[in-house]
Amino acid sequence: MVEDQLRMVRHDLENLPLFQCPDGYHIRTYRKGDEAHWARIMDTTFVDLGRTAQDAYNNVINQPNFDPNGFCFVVHKDIPIGTACGWNRSTDGKQVGYIDMLAVLPEHTGHKLGKWLTVFLLYYFRTQHVTSVMLDTDDFRLPAIKNYLNLGFAPLHIGENHQERWQNIFEELASPKQ
Repeated sequence: MVEDQLRMVRHDLENLPLFQCPDGYHIRTYRKGDEAHWARIMDTTFVDLGRTAQDAYNNVINQPNFDPNGFCFVVHKDIPIGTACGWNRSTDGKQVGYIDMLAVLPEHTGHKLGKWLTVFLLYYFRTQHVTSVMLDTDDFRLPAIKNYLNLGFAPLHIGENHQERWQNIFEELASPKQ
């Protein structure tokens, strides 16, 4: 059985860390032609579904709330190797930011690039006058969850078994092997 994703929220955009991408990397927003890079990053990082540039149009660019300033790429040697998308959503009459499709190619892990993509989008949301930011993640993405917790995100218990799942995650994060 595939479990639903877990949700996290950051309730404010105060006290954001200083943005510092590691040497050799930088983050920029979407440019025409990035569609194929997005497809390659998504296919390599997640399940290989044979994504194409057209899928980038269908899933991101042609969405009604798409903003090219919220679609970002981490670049290494002039090639995008990571991506994330920030969406503005309305929840209970409030504008809320939503971080989606954050992925970094496996050969570039260990540089905290997911952290810097997240921080980049937090600053983006602040310019959008958003007061809180949400994201969804999976139980097994422990390094990402640790990153989100360190950036001020907190778990939301929105599913029947979420409290138990979060308890298991915190136990796993506290174990010596982490």
